[in-house]
Amino acid sequence: MADAVKVKLDDAMVGRLPAVCAMTGERADGYAPMVVPKPLGFAWLLLLLGPFGVLLLVALFSRLRVRYVVRIPMSEAAFDRWHLARVQRLWLSWLGLAGLVGAVALHWLGGLALLIALASLASLGLALRAHLRAPWLQPTLTADRLGRTLTMLGVHERFARAVARTQTVL
Repeated sequence: MADAVKVKLDDAMVGRLPAVCAMTGERADGYAPMVVPKPLGFAWLLLLLGPFGVLLLVALFSRLRVRYVVRIPMSEAAFDRWHLARVQRLWLSWLGLAGLVGAVALHWLGGLALLIALASLASLGLALRAHLRAPWLQPTLTADRLGRTLTMLGVHERFARAVARTQTVL
C-alpha cells in the first residue's frame, strides 16, 4: 500500500502537487507543511579530524545544514491524526516529566507521591506511543544533495499514480 515517488523540490515547496492526500489517497483538503533536511554530504568526514573536526562541524553546521519547507497535500482526517500525535507527544512528555519531578519533591506524602509518579509514568508511556506512531502518519521526505528532487516514501498508491500522471503530462 505504501509507495515511493520523486517530485521536483520546487513543486513541493509551492504546493504544485496533485490534490490527492499523500497518506490516504482521498481528495486533499489542504496542505501540511513539513520540513525536509538536505543531507550534509561529505561534511561528516570532519568527524575524522577528532575534536578539532567536531568543533569545526559545529561552527559550520548552520551554514551547511539546509532545510526546506514543503507543502504536502493531505486530507483533513489524515492531517488531524498527524497533528494529534505530535501534540500528544509534546504535552504528554512534558506532563510526565513534570509529574515525576513533583512526585520526587513530594516524596514525604508517601502514597500520594506514588500515585503522582504512576500517573506520570503512564503519561510518559502514552507520549512514547504517540512518538512511535507519528512517523507512520506522514511520508518520509528526503531531498537530494543538489536540492532538485524530493523523494517521498510511504505515500498512498493513489497519490503515487496521480504524481506519475502529472509528470507524464508535463
